[in-house]
Amino acid sequence: MLFRSYRFVLPAILGAVFWAYPSFGSVGTNGADFLSIPVGGAPAALGGAYSALADNAYSPTWNPGGLGFLDSTQVAGQHLSYLESMNYEYASFVHPLHGGRSLGVAAQYLTSGDIPGTDPSGNSIGDFSTHYGAYAVAYGQKVSDRLAFGLASKWINAKISDVSANAYAVDMGGFYKARENLNFAATVDNIGSKLKFVSANDSLPLAFHLGGAYQMTSYALLAVEGVYAEEGLASFHAGGEWRPLDLIALRVGYRTDTIKGLSALAGFSTGLALDFWGQEFSYAWLPYGDLGNTNYFSLLMKFGEAEKEKRNLIQYQHIKLHRTAKSGGESDSDAEDPDNQQLMELIQNAGPQLSQGSSPAADGGSR
Repeated sequence: MLFRSYRFVLPAILGAVFWAYPSFGSVGTNGADFLSIPVGGAPAALGGAYSALADNAYSPTWNPGGLGFLDSTQVAGQHLSYLESMNYEYASFVHPLHGGRSLGVAAQYLTSGDIPGTDPSGNSIGDFSTHYGAYAVAYGQKVSDRLAFGLASKWINAKISDVSANAYAVDMGGFYKARENLNFAATVDNIGSKLKFVSANDSLPLAFHLGGAYQMTSYALLAVEGVYAEEGLASFHAGGEWRPLDLIALRVGYRTDTIKGLSALAGFSTGLALDFWGQEFSYAWLPYGDLGNTNYFSLLMKFGEAEKEKRNLIQYQHIKLHRTAKSGGESDSDAEDPDNQQLMELIQNAGPQLSQGSSPAADGGSR
């Protein structure tokens, strides 16, 4: 079954790469470069190495294939204080259907604020503004227990003063869970039409991403990602997360595509997150040398997570009591006991709260 799934998904992704390949070697000016700016406090803090982690509300933008593993209705929102007077907003909503299928929508909006305008002689002609927006609808589906595939279609709109332009694009993504703590991902972003202002046609920032994420322990995460962009520049992204407490995550990352013409510090990123009842508030800080600093504030909300943890805890208690009642002693066959395997899977998936307490009261006291 898994082999047959590979035969379906990988040719689709690789076919899109080869279809787009003639543009990869070209060097020119891209339109809608704002699409390359990371969205979300967690993805930004991790250096943009997020394609293999996007099985949540960020899936429509980072990897629609991750929607195949979505386990709850989720909402994400972001405010980014970008360079100079620019602001970057983001919002998304995802919802699981049935049979490993999910839908999502997302909106990205970058605005410049007021910019002083002048005529050819340098005389003031008043202020003007610009904005870029991208609006996506995404669908993801499992094709096996470990593999999922997804598509996102989007409308891109731009306006500079009183001149506007539109373009349409598709993102493709694959998401593979090699093990419970090891993911791989591949995406092709921004396959579509050119953005046309009057007589100028600008290509979208077409890029191929290949990434991986490894949960080393319940408190430590490592993610890496390689990107091959339309202009022929290859870049490397990496990030790590450490949780000294269940409620706090500390993140750091580095990416090589932001340091051209700037100091090495421009590739650095860091941030933190606070988790309360399954909801995450994230902050990320990205310096861009002489250009200034950027500050991300984002919120990721998951609906139904508390009830799911409660069901896991009840199931954990039932299995543990059942094993205790039927076992008079331990033996080598315990490792093959289905109850034992299910118990270990629950502990691994549900987090530290199950392993810390053996009763609902103990679990409640640990929060």
